[in-house]
Amino acid sequence: MVASLILPWLRLRKVDIVYSERVSSQAIRMYFDYTTPAAGSLIRISDQPFTEWHNFATLPEPGKPGFSIVVSRGGEWAKQQILNPSSKIWVRGIPIYGVMRIACMFRRIVLVATSSGIGPCIPIVLEQKIPIRLLWISSNVRETFGNHLVETVVKANPQAIIYNTQQYGKPDIVKLTFRLVKEFNAEAVVVMSNKKVTEKVVYEMMSRGIPAFGTT
Repeated sequence: MVASLILPWLRLRKVDIVYSERVSSQAIRMYFDYTTPAAGSLIRISDQPFTEWHNFATLPEPGKPGFSIVVSRGGEWAKQQILNPSSKIWVRGIPIYGVMRIACMFRRIVLVATSSGIGPCIPIVLEQKIPIRLLWISSNVRETFGNHLVETVVKANPQAIIYNTQQYGKPDIVKLTFRLVKEFNAEAVVVMSNKKVTEKVVYEMMSRGIPAFGTT
């Protein structure tokens, strides 16, 4: 038990951010080359390693070394990174698997992401190892995350539904998810959103007999 707590700190190191791409005033994409993680993994980063840590989904691209992360505005730390990105940053431990690794256990799935929750979904979508129907709900997706990221997702998953809440208002996410499950004949649902939405969608799908997963 003690060893498992100490080990990540023994692997504490400072790494280079190869370059940062400010995709909008609301988000920045940071690129790294110190490792090539598997799809569905997370890293912990910090510029003040003894006070705060931030978890981010890694975005490896098939056939390419390294990975990137997307930092969207949501707190003072993220705001400062967007305005004045670091050139180096602390990482702790090694990339760890997140809930998205569950996706490979099923033959067909529906992925539901709101806003920056798309981050953990992108590597699984790009891998194209299983049939996926993606539902991405956000405000002004292209303006927030940039055309390149959006086009990468659409190219890998042409049937993806990108729902712009700025244009269409807040959707009935449970109804929309359930409809996609039936249309796509999906075996499971994976949700990447805030605690309230994740718990609601997971509960409603499970109550209908559909395996559903998410992090809260």
